[in-house]
Amino acid sequence: MKILPIGGRVKAASIGLDRFFAGQNGVELDRAITKLRRQPCEHLRRAFFPRTGNELRHMTSGIGLYRPVLKTDQGMPGNFLPFSVDAALERTNLSIRSISFEEGVAISEAWNTYSNGMARDIRAAFLPFDLGATYELLQQFETRRAEHGRPDKGHRPFMFIRPALPERPIVFGKDIVARVEHEVLRLLERATARAYSLEVLQTGTTRPGNLLYVQPDVYVLADGTVTVEKINCPDVVFFLAGVEAESSSALPHVQMIVRQLGAKVVDTIIEKMGTKITIVTRDAVITQLEDVLEIREIDFLREALTCAGAIVNVIPASAVDSVETGSRLLLLNLNYGAAETTTLLRRHAAEEVECFPNPYFQMACDEVTGLQELVLTTGDKHRELFLERASSQPGTDVGIVEALRLMDKGLRQGGITGDILHVVLETETVPVLRNALHSWRQLATRAKRPANEHGVIRIRSIPARPENLILTSSTGPRLHAFRFMCIT
Repeated sequence: MKILPIGGRVKAASIGLDRFFAGQNGVELDRAITKLRRQPCEHLRRAFFPRTGNELRHMTSGIGLYRPVLKTDQGMPGNFLPFSVDAALERTNLSIRSISFEEGVAISEAWNTYSNGMARDIRAAFLPFDLGATYELLQQFETRRAEHGRPDKGHRPFMFIRPALPERPIVFGKDIVARVEHEVLRLLERATARAYSLEVLQTGTTRPGNLLYVQPDVYVLADGTVTVEKINCPDVVFFLAGVEAESSSALPHVQMIVRQLGAKVVDTIIEKMGTKITIVTRDAVITQLEDVLEIREIDFLREALTCAGAIVNVIPASAVDSVETGSRLLLLNLNYGAAETTTLLRRHAAEEVECFPNPYFQMACDEVTGLQELVLTTGDKHRELFLERASSQPGTDVGIVEALRLMDKGLRQGGITGDILHVVLETETVPVLRNALHSWRQLATRAKRPANEHGVIRIRSIPARPENLILTSSTGPRLHAFRFMCIT
């Protein structure tokens, strides 16, 4: 696979690391976190908009406190910025850049078909982050919905995202691209080997990987170090091309890159799959209109493939039994832990359908990483000891120091050296600050939930620290990863 020499997007946390990396020891950090939980700063309140009152306090009292700082999520807790690739540039300028501009973009949920003309007003208010006016309009929307007897879907009617721009463009040259490609290929080899093992175990044989495109998330640090966090196969990106944002200054920069990537990916899909394509997504995306980003991703692919001459059908995973033998399936972001994929896997194993990519490769991508990793399996005595230590609630400063010492010792024995950790459970990835006992307790609570309690725990070490990050801001250096696009 090759990186497309176009560019991609930077996924960044929405709050800098200053508050968590101010030289405090574990006791001082614990007190600072307690204060922040009780009195969320303006940046935290913005990161959880439109939550207020008890709902906001609930979010910041637990693991949510760390997400806008220690992860690079979609939505209000994160920013995204453009970066480009210059195939003629020999040496990349990796000097520090500030995030100089950001704005808000409101995306109407797919089920939200009754906004009574208010969507444009909400988008206009949110664009400059007039959160007061936006919140008032949202309240009016909810009132009108109730008056007209519209059903409450249990979700907010808009998703809010935060495009941004750096003070100087981020442009990668041949040096960084070559390193990224090398590391991506190494991880792809591991994913392929793992997919082979999984498929042989389940079906007794193996089939081609049928890779079309993948999106690696990569840490590129100020000293030129490159580490691939994971391979997304495929995740979403093309939804951005169709987002409406009147008067937006930042979003068009990202959309231009996304549309160029989309054209190349569509060509690859048709070249490998032909012109009769069935797109397969999760059931809830079709039946419940869940996940507006996946819905818009499908809309882009269906329209672009149709314009390129393909016949495109879209089905939920549970409907794979209805497609003709020999059909070629383009698999999006499926949940292989759900019963809805049983038929897909059965027909794949029987070679009645051809999947792009091979579903076992998608499963493998969820497991492999280029980061330092410590894996704690079910029944492992170290897993139980780890959770016991993570759950501790010492009542004295000495107790806090000792609890953190024991956690640190176990991590170092497992080869985990970073201060920022991402712990992958069965159903979620939890951010943890190595020296914050509060964050360990939140992890332990989530690891003991029924959906996670019997699963593998993967502790991954993030290589980023405040002093080696390229992006900074008024709240300090921002954790960020670069999402590249690779095609076969």
